[in-house]
Amino acid sequence: MNKKLEIQELAIAIAAKNLNPTVLNPDFLKYSGIVPQDWEFARQPVYTNGLVQILFNNGLGIVAQSNRITIAEVLGTKNYESVQVAEIACQLVEKLSQIEYANVGVNPRGFVTFDSEEKSHQYLCNNLLSAGAWQEFGEGKMNAGLQLSYPLKRGQLNLGINQANIKFPEQVVPAILFSGSFNYSLIGETPGERVQNLQQLVQNWQESVNTFEKLVTEKFLPLATQPDNVSLFPEMALSS
Repeated sequence: MNKKLEIQELAIAIAAKNLNPTVLNPDFLKYSGIVPQDWEFARQPVYTNGLVQILFNNGLGIVAQSNRITIAEVLGTKNYESVQVAEIACQLVEKLSQIEYANVGVNPRGFVTFDSEEKSHQYLCNNLLSAGAWQEFGEGKMNAGLQLSYPLKRGQLNLGINQANIKFPEQVVPAILFSGSFNYSLIGETPGERVQNLQQLVQNWQESVNTFEKLVTEKFLPLATQPDNVSLFPEMALSS
């Protein structure tokens, strides 16, 4: 049985100039209609050192700094029709349309599970890297991570590949973590035109995710096999 890539998270990262992070407070987000009034916080919002972090208990979070806004959503077992991160991102830039936006990133993250850490290590170091004496040094196993970059017709796809442990409610499962980042520069002469271009790129997030899935599934997973004794749960967290 072939391994399956599980898409765990989707983040929209928006680069902006001279942003005041404190503008993104809970009252503004709710009263302006960016997020629904009935959304509850996973914990109290954080305001520290020029950073604002607001996390909701439905798995969506917003982090703002002076040069970037990131909206991320844990997908788990959600179907794509119920994913809200793109809509929230579009609402946000529409309400803050006078900010000078520079580029946008569509960043999916997913994983593939293995029976053991040994097998995930072998997959990364033997299947994706060439064997050689350079892997043998020091007192233990070499830890490896890959950073790859693919030029596309529109923007660029950066791909990170690392070992990870997936925390399920009842167990911790070894895995390989695939982190994608599609970087798109914005087109337009005016702030309004750049906002429209940004919204169009964000609304086409499924196209970016499909490209990410195609790359990982067709180019990285053909030699791997799916373990039969691992169950996937809706709620999970990633730890590297």
